[in-house]
Amino acid sequence: MGFRYPKGVRFECQRCARCCGDVLRKKRKILLLEAEVKQIARVTELRQEGFAIPLSGNSPYRYAMKKKGGKCVFLERSACKIYPIRPLICRTYPFSLERASSGHVFKASDDCPGIGLGDVVREEEFRRMFGEVRAALG
Repeated sequence: MGFRYPKGVRFECQRCARCCGDVLRKKRKILLLEAEVKQIARVTELRQEGFAIPLSGNSPYRYAMKKKGGKCVFLERSACKIYPIRPLICRTYPFSLERASSGHVFKASDDCPGIGLGDVVREEEFRRMFGEVRAALG
């Protein structure tokens, strides 16, 4: 099973933390896999009820991150307090992987100010993200 990706897309993170919460036109759901909830709980020593909301109908994502003031509960100023163990959805942002009839396709977020800046995202980076997604989803 292969994947397609936006060729020639440029991206450079602007450290704006817009991806970590709601923006004017969009309420974000930071989706979590069950394994991510367990890892975050173990590393932070927090109960999952303190940061995760159970979901149904979003398989394989079983939880959403809680927000405070419209922002992820782990966002402090514009820095992620759990960056080394941040969820898969955060690690691949501003790209999302969607199923298509011919496999999978990466799409770039239209509300990330870093899209169009910096270097072209190379195929190797999309390949790395695709491998990470497949490994996480089993």
